[in-house]
Amino acid sequence: MEVLMNQSQGRLDENSAGEEGYNLIRQLELLIPAVSARILKTSTDTLDEVIYSSLQEIIQLLKLSRGGLLEVSEGICKVKISHAWFDVDVEVVPNTIDLSQLFPWSYRQLVRDCTTVAITSLDSLPAEAATDKQSFAQMGVQSSLTIPLLIGHRVHHLIVVHAVKQQWTWPEPLITSLRLLGEIFVSALDRRDVFRSLEIYQARLEIAAVSAEVGLWELDPVTGNIWATNSAKVLFEFGQDEQITLSNLLDKIHPDDRSLVVETVDKAIDADTESYVEYRLPRADGEIRWLLSRGRVHQKGATASKYLVGVTADITSRKQMEHKLHEQFREINRLRELLEHENTLLRSEVGLNEDKYSFLSVSSAMQGVKLHIEQVANTGSTVLIQGETGTGKELVAQAIHRLSDRSKRLMVTVNCAALPSALIESELFGREKGAFTGALSRQKGRFELAHESTLFLDEIAEMPLETQAKLLRALQNGVFERLGSPVSIKVDVRIIAATNRNLYEEVEEGRFRRDLYYRLNIFPIQVPPLRDRVEDIPPLVWKFVSEFGQNMGRKISRIASQDMARLMAYSWPGNVRELRNVVERAMITSQGKSLDLTHFDLAPPRPLHPSIMTLEEVECRHIQDAIGFTSGKIKGKGGAAEILGLHPSTLYSRMRKLNIQCNAIKLRGDISSL
Repeated sequence: MEVLMNQSQGRLDENSAGEEGYNLIRQLELLIPAVSARILKTSTDTLDEVIYSSLQEIIQLLKLSRGGLLEVSEGICKVKISHAWFDVDVEVVPNTIDLSQLFPWSYRQLVRDCTTVAITSLDSLPAEAATDKQSFAQMGVQSSLTIPLLIGHRVHHLIVVHAVKQQWTWPEPLITSLRLLGEIFVSALDRRDVFRSLEIYQARLEIAAVSAEVGLWELDPVTGNIWATNSAKVLFEFGQDEQITLSNLLDKIHPDDRSLVVETVDKAIDADTESYVEYRLPRADGEIRWLLSRGRVHQKGATASKYLVGVTADITSRKQMEHKLHEQFREINRLRELLEHENTLLRSEVGLNEDKYSFLSVSSAMQGVKLHIEQVANTGSTVLIQGETGTGKELVAQAIHRLSDRSKRLMVTVNCAALPSALIESELFGREKGAFTGALSRQKGRFELAHESTLFLDEIAEMPLETQAKLLRALQNGVFERLGSPVSIKVDVRIIAATNRNLYEEVEEGRFRRDLYYRLNIFPIQVPPLRDRVEDIPPLVWKFVSEFGQNMGRKISRIASQDMARLMAYSWPGNVRELRNVVERAMITSQGKSLDLTHFDLAPPRPLHPSIMTLEEVECRHIQDAIGFTSGKIKGKGGAAEILGLHPSTLYSRMRKLNIQCNAIKLRGDISSL
């Protein structure tokens, strides 16, 4: 959970600041690998300088006034400023700050609850943060961002930046980037602490008499003789009674490392410096062991000869771990490159469409759909797409997303009919580990994944009622909770829903929430069935022929006119999806350059008995007779709805489903047929 107080102004907000804010955040993201590489290359002695210069670069890039790293000691309320940079005209703060006294509210949020505190305006602080507000004001702070940095389960450092000259808003990408940079700094400091602890430990080994894992030795550079403890002889692969010399020790060392060992010894003796060398030593059984030898020059008297006294340890396990980590990093980089490549291919695939709408259409019936797409694409409004199965509702959703200002991120799709009712809430809103039986890990929901993008809810009518209530809240407020978590998550998501059912009828039948229906039905788009746009059939057929021809390695260049006429005369109850399947079957069976459709029966299914109408036909005929009798009057006294005993909206719904047009009905005023 993050305590975010950024509700009003700010130049860094990508949405409010436009391209300037986006570019600043992009530059900060590009700075991360550069800082990481710089940290990796530096030594422990120059680490502080590199962190300081990196902080200066970050703060100046963001045009802020002050910032730094604060070291938090366990069980102590005071924090120490370990690294900081201040603008020339900004007041310098003390090196040690008692957070619990000056900033008690922030201290609880940061150290106890491990949450980020982002403050745009001091006036936005809650009443219980009055002391914090006073302290910030005394320091001249107008806006502040403080991020806790953990090592293990404890807050180890805080990274903090201040805006003194004006107020700032802290967008999530900025917080994420600063947190990552802070973690890089703290990880490097922790590694240095570990390294220095190792140095102390190794220094103690130098005065140890005997250790099971460490051997002590003394080299006479004049004679080359080496005195060694028994444990050192074991490490060097010598017997207990064998005499060790530098020459026969070099014979045992890996040929590629011998010159390095000699160079290290000579340099230590000539310059009176400490020696440190890692080298390989092949064993008789073929195993390669890694040894670390560290020594320093010792002189027993003013005129006595110099000796190199040192300690040797087996570091094979460490080297194996380093190698394993190196391989893991290589694998991570490989997978990252693969993911980037797949993402590029996916975006390319999404972009391979006939036009900006991503679907073929030359018919007048689809021109209205295209007009609606252009009207609503950049508004951010919720869209409800309705149409029969196979009409291309998802393609309409993709076109809306592609033409919107959210197109830089991929649209996230959820098929509500494909998910079990018990899992659909977890899929939409995410879950915490242990939220229910089988929830073995934490998982983000589709709403989180679709942040600043579009969430397409296909087959929305199949969503359970209990999930509809939570969806309604997310649509109204942009807020939801993961399963098993009380923490509210706020997202910016555009919703596009689709269904092949009549949602109003679902509401009337009690299967769909009325309030959710009105929330979704802000901008409805009706996708016409293929039978109402037969002029689209020829270009669609050729599109599918080209697609399957590439996949199957076949080239079809002709389609008989009578076959195309049969395709255009068929009613296509399965719409474009059925047409695609018919073309695919024909591509499989066709020989030569012509598409052969002679073996496919495209006639509509025959009734069981020619004299018996289907229930749908009876209903259609009955409604037509009622409308004809009332001379086209639908609602009101004496209207067709009253005669049929239906609510006018229900009658209109049935007419749309049965494709009944009033102007096509013969108006006769004869009730005998009813």
